[in-house]
Amino acid sequence: MGASPPSDGWATPSDWATHRPLITRLYSDQNKTLKETMRVMEEKHAFYATVRMYKARFQQWRIEKKIKAEDAVEIFRQLTARAKAGKRSVAFIRGRKVNLERLQRYRYRAAAIVSEQILRAENDPVDFTTEISPSSPSSDVHCRTPSPSPSPSPPPEDRPTLFRRLEDPTDLRVPRECMQILSSYIAGSVRAGVWQVTSTTPVPDAFTWAHYLASSQGLIAHNRTHEGFILVNICFEQYKSHLLNPDPFFWLATYKAALLLAVRDTRLGDMFIKYASQLTAVMLPRAHPFNRAWSRINMTGLRGLQQHAAALFESYLNSWKEEVGLLPENQTTLVQMAFVFIQLRCSGMISDAFAREIMPAMMRLLSRSVYRQFLLQEAKFRMACLYLEKGLLDDADATIREILSWVDPLQNSGDDEFVHLRCKCLWTMFEIEDRKGNIGEAAQIGYKLVDLCVAVYGPTHLQTLDAISAVESFYTRNNKTAIAQQSAKRFNDCWTSFSRMAQRKKGFPHAIEHPWLYRCVELTEDQQLIEQVVDLLERSSWLDER
Repeated sequence: MGASPPSDGWATPSDWATHRPLITRLYSDQNKTLKETMRVMEEKHAFYATVRMYKARFQQWRIEKKIKAEDAVEIFRQLTARAKAGKRSVAFIRGRKVNLERLQRYRYRAAAIVSEQILRAENDPVDFTTEISPSSPSSDVHCRTPSPSPSPSPPPEDRPTLFRRLEDPTDLRVPRECMQILSSYIAGSVRAGVWQVTSTTPVPDAFTWAHYLASSQGLIAHNRTHEGFILVNICFEQYKSHLLNPDPFFWLATYKAALLLAVRDTRLGDMFIKYASQLTAVMLPRAHPFNRAWSRINMTGLRGLQQHAAALFESYLNSWKEEVGLLPENQTTLVQMAFVFIQLRCSGMISDAFAREIMPAMMRLLSRSVYRQFLLQEAKFRMACLYLEKGLLDDADATIREILSWVDPLQNSGDDEFVHLRCKCLWTMFEIEDRKGNIGEAAQIGYKLVDLCVAVYGPTHLQTLDAISAVESFYTRNNKTAIAQQSAKRFNDCWTSFSRMAQRKKGFPHAIEHPWLYRCVELTEDQQLIEQVVDLLERSSWLDER
């Protein structure tokens, strides 16, 4: 290539016309570079032309190597519409056949706005209008049924074709694409040293953020709606700092937050999804993995998050396990991680197989049997909360008393390491007696609960505020006006101090160092799953102690 042509000279216009189909197929369909195309034409077809001549002809023939965004969107729209009608397809841009594998690669490398447009086009291929180009959909794009293949052999079943992928509904394709994006993000972050290999759990800031968000729902439930939404707004503001400096489990915390808010009110869940997505688009580059993931999640919204939560949670954890493992050496970190896995399994966010692989291994690594027993009691506490939610008050009461029979001797011996569990048990007992209509007993437990929270956490801590608001709501519902007013004044005084601290720190006044601090089951949990976890923990503790 590049040598002088033979005596018959360079390619003539008639030569170009004759060889146009061959040149087009080599350069476009077979995805060869210009130099490769020229070499083949010279060596096999004695066709000689300069680079400038080729480029002039490509411009005249409207052959472009790069796929335009609007053309790609229109191709996917047409392919989806035809697939829904049961039609196989081949795609052409300006008469040139498009290599569908190349088109699929384009899809995964496209900017977030283009990916979102593609998903929207596939979700509604009939009424979709593009926002990428102000003009009407590209008239240069055409899809039709392919000509019959000369080969009678169908493609092997273990090699899925692009058509099968294009026929997948959007709500199935979106989670698969999110898994691919986030798995690559984890691998890239770990290998680039963005995260330390030993940092395999949510940092305390993540616990704090999740706890404040959960507590906001408690205040709203106790008719402290104004204060509850102030906490929600603080959480939304703090989300920015997490977004700029995410820890390894930031994405799961975000995912869980949307699900948690939706338990109380689906509008809150939708609002958070919209907020997080828009904030991500503003603060991070368009090609950032979070932007790419949000562009897909926005296609399915809250319904898609809820439907595919388990698959996404486990995929994320599996990716992390493959890179650095899930068994930290630090005992405190290990207990925290084990608790998080208990919570995820009880809510169905990880599979039984995954739990049976990881959780017994975690239990074996705990150096003190008291930690193993603590995790078992925490799993039982989740059952007590579920009984309470179902109105099985006697079962809830019996389970709480069983847990207290383990906690109380430790506290009496001066071991306050698990006082958080005692606080949660008192809170649940207060709610049990309240629902039973035992006003006197509930009032006594309520006093103990508030006093214990003040002693353990302090008068302005979120735990104390939440407890006071619960007691205030209890007295109001039972027409104890004077005592309710006293509780309201106490709450307002504590809230004023809390708000001043929040303003001074421009964020959360107190750090939450433990994921188990919040008293309630945050996500919908299943009794059978909780029983499986309790059984798994009991077996692990018994076998290890033997």
